[in-house]
Amino acid sequence: MKNLFLTIFSLVFIAGILTITTGFKTETVQKEVNPENLLTIPDSVNKVLKDKCFDCHHSGSESMKAKMKLKLDKLPTLSKRKLISKLDGIAESVEEKDMPPEKFLKKYPEHALTDDESKILIDWANNAADELMK
Repeated sequence: MKNLFLTIFSLVFIAGILTITTGFKTETVQKEVNPENLLTIPDSVNKVLKDKCFDCHHSGSESMKAKMKLKLDKLPTLSKRKLISKLDGIAESVEEKDMPPEKFLKKYPEHALTDDESKILIDWANNAADELMK
């Protein structure tokens, strides 16, 4: 009887801790959007990012290297300074044709950026960084 009580008590205690922890995580996620970071992503840019970049560059990606460089889903959480740096990096990587990497494109050629898509990303990243610096 004592063991049953301890087991039930332990399960209730753990469930309570999980409930409290989940509540705090939800609240933290809601506070993650940085109000100084007013990034606008036009539909044309969002389409390119979604079609060509997001598979590797998001928090749930399997590619640790790509995640460490850029997490597109975390851009709204960055400080203005860090966001400007990320936008500059996006423009530079696309301009230098470093992204998507050649090794990746050999396996997934459909992810290659067209000249128009490259221009869309470069122009957006440069303009967004300039706007944030004002």
